This record gives sequence, structure tokens and C-alpha cells, in this order.
Amino acid sequence: MGTGSRDVKRLELPSCVESLHEVVDVAAQVTADLAMSEDACDEVAIALTEAVNNAIFHGNEGVREKPFAVEFTVVDGMLHIAILDQGPGFDPAAVPDPLAEENLLNPSGRGLLMMRAMVDEVQHHFGAAGTRVVLRKRIAS
Repeated sequence: MGTGSRDVKRLELPSCVESLHEVVDVAAQVTADLAMSEDACDEVAIALTEAVNNAIFHGNEGVREKPFAVEFTVVDGMLHIAILDQGPGFDPAAVPDPLAEENLLNPSGRGLLMMRAMVDEVQHHFGAAGTRVVLRKRIAS
């Protein structure tokens, strides 16, 4: 894949679990079209599931009428996936460490850890329009 960028796909969906399934299906098609390895496809699906869950349930507070967007773009040999919600954002450094002993049995709180483990880079951007999380994964198998 050469330098430069190209848009692959953009979705805007209601904040509901059914939308999560649609996003994961589109991601599977995008990663397959890019001939990413099976492991890389699975890692993208896991990271994206966590990011979309956060957008739906934290950013948009589970309000179906608040849409979120997902943009798939290829830039310089990397798949960029941007997840945009309408939430005010958060301080990633303030999220409790899910590996700390006192947090090990918590039923939630591992999303950021999972995203960081599955993709090459995770970025958070917060603004008046909402939160933008960008996942980046190298395309090479």
C-alpha cells in the first residue's frame, strides 16, 4: 500500500447494541478487503467493539437518538478507525488501572486496556462536538 490516504467507509448509526453488530460486520469486510491477517482482523474487531461500546454507553449514555459515527480510512499503510460520539470526554489517565488488585474483579473498566493491547495506537480527542477516539492498526500481515 503506498503513501497517502483514502477513505474506505463511513457509518453514522443510532446508539444501540444492534449498531455495534453492524460496525463489527463492516470492520470485518474492510479488514478482509485490505488482506489483513486473521489475527489482525480479530484484534481490530476486539478494539473496535470496546471503542463503540464506550461511545454508545458512556459518550452517548445509551440514548438511541444520539448517533455516533465510525470512519475507516487508510493512511500510509495503516488502517485508521475513528469513533465519534457526543459525549464530553474523559481523562484517560484518570481511569483506574484494571490490573490493580482492587480492580481485578470489577465487571467493567478494561476497555482502554483492551484497545491499547489490540491496535498499534489509540488516541483520544475531546471537543465541543464530542469525543473522537482513533484506533490505528498496521495493515501488513
